[in-house]
Amino acid sequence: MNITGIIAEYNPFHNGHAYQLMRAREETDADYLIIVMSGNFMQRGTPALLDKYTRAKMALIQGADLVLELPPIWSSSSAEYFAEAGISLLTQLGCVSALCYGCETPDSDLFGRIAALLRSEPPQYRLLLSNYLKKGIHYALAREKAILDLMPDLNASDLQNLLQNPNNILAIEYQKALLIQNQSLPAQNLQTTIKIHPILRQGAGYHSKSISESFSSAAAIRRFLAKNEYSQSSPCSLKKSLTQAMPDSSLHLLTDYLQTCPLLYEDDCSQMLHYCLIKGAVSGFADYADCSADLSNKICRNLDNYTSFTDFCTLLKTKDLAYSRISRVLLHILLDLRQCDYDFWRSHDYMPYARVLGFRKDSERLFSHLKKHSHLPLLTRAADAGKILTDEAESAFFKKNIFTDSIYRALVTAKGGRAMPNEYRQKIQIV
Repeated sequence: MNITGIIAEYNPFHNGHAYQLMRAREETDADYLIIVMSGNFMQRGTPALLDKYTRAKMALIQGADLVLELPPIWSSSSAEYFAEAGISLLTQLGCVSALCYGCETPDSDLFGRIAALLRSEPPQYRLLLSNYLKKGIHYALAREKAILDLMPDLNASDLQNLLQNPNNILAIEYQKALLIQNQSLPAQNLQTTIKIHPILRQGAGYHSKSISESFSSAAAIRRFLAKNEYSQSSPCSLKKSLTQAMPDSSLHLLTDYLQTCPLLYEDDCSQMLHYCLIKGAVSGFADYADCSADLSNKICRNLDNYTSFTDFCTLLKTKDLAYSRISRVLLHILLDLRQCDYDFWRSHDYMPYARVLGFRKDSERLFSHLKKHSHLPLLTRAADAGKILTDEAESAFFKKNIFTDSIYRALVTAKGGRAMPNEYRQKIQIV
């Protein structure tokens, strides 16, 4: 049985994602497509535009067979941890044979060279990285410069463009994560080796602001929705505006969602985050995931100037501290995600279960196959967690995810004035 995995956010699901699903199935001759999708919080430190169940249904209608959740502890982390967690989940399923990802430069050999360098971290690389960091350059750029210095045979401009594209960066991190997993397979008694299959992104790039093309970026769609403040009063106008950017089924789900729930953006977290920062300032924030002592001190020093989530990110941003890093840290404070959570679960294969968000009715054979091969239990109902997760740490991991989902529900309720069903009352999506 050929099973292909994809790691995604679908924030929201658009034509480019539908194209990737189609090409992934065709090019890998996949019997089934398994999606590991971010939960209610995103990799750049933001809440999801729509809740995880709606986004999962969008993917299922367009051809995904099974959607599993990438929990917020990893879905809101750096590209490195995001990729490692997604690859770990796919590997532990025990039967995924290929990974498809979208990128602007579908050169798996080049990605492999860079991934191998980052995985081995030779002394020369570590020295270059350290020297650049001492100059006050933020980590991502310092790493890019060190890689460029060690690959003089490649065109510097092309390599620089490659390393500055978020999708390419994730592609490299996926390959690095696979190197790590493949080296640990014998010790974990896992037999599968996942092969890489890049797919060239179509149309607009990741940072494009245009929605006039049939393959608009998710970022462009989010900007458009935020700028125009679409609500339940304008479904026809919304469909007309985005009909070239999103599949009809996804647009239909989006307009249905707006009948009961608002779309969420970073600044919808502002008031709740402000409370968390005021409450935590006495003890500081250095023990939160991805937060250093210096950044913690900077947050505390500038707290009197806090006005909103995005404005505070901009205020804290410096040449050696990227906006996305700050955004993630602030979200980790809001969600109570600690560095100790990172450290513990990275050393325990990232997660203790596979949370099912939805599946297709005709995927019974896939479930039977997973039950035979998966090293993780499949959790289809939150109410079953108590029976499946008997270990104290596993139970705590699940409860942390329930807490983050509760924060998302509270944000939706505060903005829209109507409560969403909690995780125990949510039904997984079946298409």
